[in-house]
Amino acid sequence: MDKQYWEKYYTTHGQDDGISKHSSFAEFCLEKILSQQKLNIVELGSGNGRDSIYFAHHNHHVLALDQSTVAIDLERVNISDEINSNLIPMAEDFVLSDFDFGYDIDVFYSRFTLHSITKNDESILLPKVYNSLGEDGLFCVEVRTTNDTLCGVGEFCGDNTYLTDHRRRFIDSNKFLSDMVSMGFKLVYFTEENGLSVYKDDDPVLMRIILKK
Repeated sequence: MDKQYWEKYYTTHGQDDGISKHSSFAEFCLEKILSQQKLNIVELGSGNGRDSIYFAHHNHHVLALDQSTVAIDLERVNISDEINSNLIPMAEDFVLSDFDFGYDIDVFYSRFTLHSITKNDESILLPKVYNSLGEDGLFCVEVRTTNDTLCGVGEFCGDNTYLTDHRRRFIDSNKFLSDMVSMGFKLVYFTEENGLSVYKDDDPVLMRIILKK
């Protein structure tokens, strides 16, 4: 991951209105997928914590992982007393984590983070996600795909990865789904389309997928 880029990004933009409110994917997961009972959620790449804070406000226990210490510090500042016991921000590279936190993990949540890691990192991460989930645990992912208009823009770095202001690895949704099912996941929900996360002039083609162990 481009740690230096994200440290600078969150230093400059971490409190911007456009990335302060929870994402549409977090809202989708809460309303359509996640039950009302308290769940143990691990967010892979929490950024400034907007989605982790949203889940914590709805009484879920959230461990928010991000390699950017600037982002994690911002998240800590934004934790209210109301949700303090529900949210633990941790400055850690989620690819390297062993996910041994002393309790069962019900949900892994990844929004716009799988395309920030290499294919090799993904091959390390995904089996650990599967093995760390409890029975019927969920893996919630939203990520740019190879059908996004940005795919092919910038310097080609291999593995559907292109460098513009930072590296993005665009995910082949069919290959990803096939790999996840082969690993043992069951498909709960899938779509690939634009209109899911419009930010200013950017309307990416995204894969939104929910998998169950």
